[in-house]
Amino acid sequence: MVENVGGCCCCGVLQTCCHRPDPENQIIQGVFEVHHCTWLSLSTTGTSIAIRLYSSQQLNPSTGKGVESEKAYLMQGKVLCREKLPILRGKIKLPTRVIKFRLNFEVVKGFGTPGAFVVENRDKHEFFLKSATLRYTVPAGSDEDKFEFYCNSWVYPLDKTQVKRVFFLNQLYLPKDTPDGLKKLRQKELEKLRGGSKNERQPWDRIYEYDSYNDLGDPDNGQEYARPVLGGSSEYPYPRRLRTGRRPCHQDPLSESRPAGCNEIYVPPDERLSHDKVKELRNNFVDALVRFLTPKPDHPHRSYQECPEFIKKIAHFFVPREALSTADFKMILSIVDFFRRKPKSSSPENNENVNSIEDVDDIFADKEVKELDGWIKRLLQKLVPYEIFNQVIATTTATKRKPVYSQLPSIIAEEKDAWLEETEFGRQLLAGTNPVRIRLLKEFSPLSEENWDLKSLHRIKEAMKKDEAFILEHHDYLLPFLSMINGKGVCAYASRTILLARSMLDTIEPVAIELSLPESSSSQVLFPDDDDDYNYNYLRWSLAKIHVAANDAAYHQLISHWLHTHAVIEPFIIATRRRLSVMHPIHRLLDPHFKDTLHINALARAIFLNAGGILERTLFTGEYSMQLSSHLYKQWRFDEQALPTDLVKRGMAVKAEESLRVENVSKIVDQEEMEPEEIEDEEVLERDEEEIEDENAVERDEDTITEKTLDEKVTYPGGVKLVLEDYPYAKDGTEIWDAIEQWVSDYCCFFYGKKDNAIKKDEEIQAWWSEIQNVGHGDQKKGWYDLTTREDLVRALTTLIWIASGLHAAVNSGQYAYAGWPPNRPMLLRKFVPEPRTEEMKEAAEDPDKFVCQMLPGKFQMAFVIAVMDLLSRHTSEEVYLGQRPPENKGEENGAVDKLFKNFRDRLVEIEGNIKERNKKYTLMNRWGYAKMPYKLLYPCTSKINAPSMEKGGMGIAAMGITNSISL
Repeated sequence: MVENVGGCCCCGVLQTCCHRPDPENQIIQGVFEVHHCTWLSLSTTGTSIAIRLYSSQQLNPSTGKGVESEKAYLMQGKVLCREKLPILRGKIKLPTRVIKFRLNFEVVKGFGTPGAFVVENRDKHEFFLKSATLRYTVPAGSDEDKFEFYCNSWVYPLDKTQVKRVFFLNQLYLPKDTPDGLKKLRQKELEKLRGGSKNERQPWDRIYEYDSYNDLGDPDNGQEYARPVLGGSSEYPYPRRLRTGRRPCHQDPLSESRPAGCNEIYVPPDERLSHDKVKELRNNFVDALVRFLTPKPDHPHRSYQECPEFIKKIAHFFVPREALSTADFKMILSIVDFFRRKPKSSSPENNENVNSIEDVDDIFADKEVKELDGWIKRLLQKLVPYEIFNQVIATTTATKRKPVYSQLPSIIAEEKDAWLEETEFGRQLLAGTNPVRIRLLKEFSPLSEENWDLKSLHRIKEAMKKDEAFILEHHDYLLPFLSMINGKGVCAYASRTILLARSMLDTIEPVAIELSLPESSSSQVLFPDDDDDYNYNYLRWSLAKIHVAANDAAYHQLISHWLHTHAVIEPFIIATRRRLSVMHPIHRLLDPHFKDTLHINALARAIFLNAGGILERTLFTGEYSMQLSSHLYKQWRFDEQALPTDLVKRGMAVKAEESLRVENVSKIVDQEEMEPEEIEDEEVLERDEEEIEDENAVERDEDTITEKTLDEKVTYPGGVKLVLEDYPYAKDGTEIWDAIEQWVSDYCCFFYGKKDNAIKKDEEIQAWWSEIQNVGHGDQKKGWYDLTTREDLVRALTTLIWIASGLHAAVNSGQYAYAGWPPNRPMLLRKFVPEPRTEEMKEAAEDPDKFVCQMLPGKFQMAFVIAVMDLLSRHTSEEVYLGQRPPENKGEENGAVDKLFKNFRDRLVEIEGNIKERNKKYTLMNRWGYAKMPYKLLYPCTSKINAPSMEKGGMGIAAMGITNSISL
C-alpha cells in the first residue's frame, strides 16, 4: 500500500520556523529512500537526523574537505510515499517499511557536483538508507543531470558509533583522480573502517580487522573441546578471518570464547544476510530436517517406485495398473514380507541399525509429519543451534499432520544402481562435486610395484605413454593422521586410485586401488578382477571403491569446498573493505562477488567447523578435520587457483598457442550463430521450462564433430587444450573463465588505460595487495603476482571472481545430487575391507548388501547429512547470478562500463547455449553417464530471473546456476 503525504511547500512539515533560503544561493533537491524504518517513523523527532552535502570541486581551505551545504533534516523533509508492512503476528500492524523523503539543501553558487553527503543520526534507532538522488532545482535538470548515491547501508545512532556516516556519489575515481573536495573524506572513511581498538565488536561497528582461527575450540566446556589455533604459526598456517574481539576463554587465553548463539556473531552491518534470507535459509534447513528425520510410518504407503520390480510385473500381469489401490499393494507386500521372513519394523530406543539398502530408501519415503523419537531429539539437539532445534520440534509436534515428500538425489533418480558402475565412478571425478583433484599420472613411482598384477602393470604403463592414465591421490597427506582418526572408532585408509581412459569416448575407469594404513608394513593393491577363484576379489574391489569415495568426500568438504573457496576468499574481502575506497573501480568490480560471504563464513565457524560441530560429527576426520585443512593449506598458492593454471598443473590440459577471446566463444559445430547485439530481453525470457526440459534430452547426434568439420584455425578457451575433451568441469569452466577474464580486462583497460604505470602508482591497490600477502594470507609466502602490470592485475582479479563464482558453484551446488545418496559419497565408514579367506570375508560374501550398509554411518547420521546436503544445494530467492548485477553496480561513465558489462552478459548467455548443446551430444558420455544426469553445475543462469530451485514452486534442487558470490 502506498500513501501520498502532503506538507509545507518548503519543508514538508507545518512549522512557524520554516527557513527562507538566501536568494544568492542555489537549491539542491534530494530524494532519500529509507527501508526497514518502522521505529524511525514512530519516534524520530524533526531534527534528530541531519544530512549535509559536500562539494566535489570546491575546497574549503580551513577543513581540507569540500565546501558544505546547509544542514537538512530527514524528518522535516516532505514524505513522498510510504509503503506499508503486511499484518504481522495477528492483529498487530506496524506502520511503514519504506519511506521516501524529499529534502532541500541550500548551497553557495558554484558549489558544483555534490560528491558526498554525511548523515548524523542522533535518534535512538538505526535505519537502512537505500539510496539518494540529488539535482539542482534551477535550472530544472534532466535525468542526465541528476546525482545518484546507491547507499545500501545501515545508519546507526551517533551515540553508539561515535562517527558520522559518509556516502559518496556513484562515480568511480582512481586515487590520483579523486576531486579535491573528496580526497580527505575518502582517506578518513578508510581509516574508520580499519578500526584500531581491541574491544569486543558491537553490532553497530563497521570495522574490518584480521584474526586467526582461534574461535573453533571451546575449552571452557571441557578439554575434549579444545582445538589448536589455526593461523599465525608454521605448524598450523591458515588464512585469516574477520576479528570479533570476544573475550578469551578462561581455560585457554589464546582461544576466543564462543558466541551465545548464532544471532550473537559479530558481522559488520553491511555484510549481514538480509532478514528475509536468514528466514528462508532457516526454513529450508528445518524443512529438510523434518523431511528426512521424520520416522517412516509403521504402515507406509509404498509407491510403484518403491515396490520390488518383480512384484510390479506380477501384479500388472493379472490386474491393470489403474485397478490396484494402495491397500492392494499393502496386502501384496505383507504377503511377500511374510514369506521372506521380514518382520514388521519397530521403533526401539536408538534404532540406528541399517541392514539393507531398503533402510536407506526409507529416508526418502513419503511420510506424514509426526513427533520425533526421543533419541533423535537428543542427537539433533547436539548438532544444530537452539533456534533451529526449537523450530523443528514445533513443526513436528503440531496437531495438523501434513504429508512431506522428498526429491530423490539425481544419482539414483533415473537409474538406482548407476553409482555402482565403473565408468560412473570415473565420471564423477570429472563432473561430480569434486572434479578438481584428479590429475594425469606422469610417474609410477608413488605406487609400489609389489603385489601388482603384471598384466595390469603393463596396461597402466602403456596408457601413461599415451597420456591416458590418471590418478586420484588421497594418500600422502592423509596417512600421518590415520592413527589418530582410526583411534576414534572409524575405519579409514589412505588411498591412491589409478584410472585409465577408454579410447574414443574419453570415459575413465578405475583399474587399481592402493589402500594403506600407518601400522601396515606394506599397502594392499586391489584390482577389478572377476570373482572366479573364490577369493572374493570383486567384492573387495567394490568395498575399496567405497573407501575411496569416503576419502574424496572428506577432501571435498574440507579442502575443495571450505578451504579453497570460503576460507581463502575472506582475507580478500577484509582487505578490500580496509584498503579500497567505495569510489575505487576495483572495489566496485569485486563488491558483487563478496556479498554475504563474511556472514556465511561466521555461521560456518559457529555451526559446522567448531569443536563438536556438524563436520566433526559427520566426517571421518572428526576432531582433526580443521588440522587436516591447515596441513593442506601449506600446498595452496594463489597463482595456481587460476583455472587454466590448475588444469595445466594437474596435467589435465596443456598450454595452447591461441586463447579464445571476445569474438571467439567456442561453438558446437553447426550451431546457429547469434551476435550478442541480437539477444534481446524478450528472447532471454523465452528460455522457459520447455526449453530447460529439451536440454535434458540426449540426441543421437547425426553430425558428430570430426576433424573435417573443424576450422583450420582452432582456438582454445583459457589458452589451454584439454587432455580429455569430454571433461565437463574443465570444458564449461574454461569458457566461463575466458568470459570473466575478458570482462575484467576490458574493465581495467577502461580505468587504467594500457600503460602499467597507472597500476604502480595506485597507492590503494598496492596497499590492498600488500596487506593480502603479508597479513590476510601472511602464512603463505609463495604464489603471488607482483601486481605491477595490467596483466598481473587482470589475472589476479579474474582468479578472485572465478573462485567466488564458478569454482564455488562447481563444488557446492551438486552436493545433494551426488552426496544425497550416502552409499555414493559416504562421509565416514565403520568397517575396513575384509581380508581374503577370513570369516568376515565369508559373511560379507553371503550378504554384500548388508555388509555395505553396516559400513555406513547410522541411520540418523545419514538422514542428517542428507538434510545438510539439501540445505547447501538450494539457492535462495535473493541470489544474483554471474552476468547479473543490482542497480548500485551500474557504471556512471557515460554508459561505457554498462556496455562492457552487457558484452560480458551476452557472452555468458551464449555459453549457456553451448552447454545446452553439449548436453544433447550422445557421444559425450561424461556429461550424462549411467545416472542420466546432465552436467549443469556451471550453467550460468544469467538469463534467469528467479533462482533455479524456485522456478517450479521452490521445492526442486536444480544443481545449476553460478551465483555471483559465496553466499551459501
